[in-house]
Amino acid sequence: MRIGIVPTRRTVCIDCDASVADACRLMRHFQFGEPVATEKRDATDIPTGIISARDIVTRIVAVELNPAVVTVGDILWICSRPATPADSVPETIARLSASGCDALPVLDIRGNVAGILSLDDLLLAIASGRPLAQSNAG
Repeated sequence: MRIGIVPTRRTVCIDCDASVADACRLMRHFQFGEPVATEKRDATDIPTGIISARDIVTRIVAVELNPAVVTVGDILWICSRPATPADSVPETIARLSASGCDALPVLDIRGNVAGILSLDDLLLAIASGRPLAQSNAG
């Protein structure tokens, strides 16, 4: 079973140099809990990791850091490499397990961020027996 062309969850991107406060506003506006952090390389946004609402709460709010000063790059999860539509579900699960990340950005065939995929999304696809493109959870 391959990841497929359509990832299970859409996402938004935010620059690694943006503040955590900016990320919070973006997450609220678009109703996403895990935006993909990117950095510009040759005028292209390259995914560098993921930031989660849980990270913001536990690593910024709970220890009373200023979210207007801390950057997304300071707290993002750095993933080994993004998933692609050609990746198999088992290899993607292995990559997630090895990296300790909860989710991976998914790139389209042109290398643009197309969405985000979590371990839960992959396990649901295996349990349902359907390709991920048909098990759109949200």
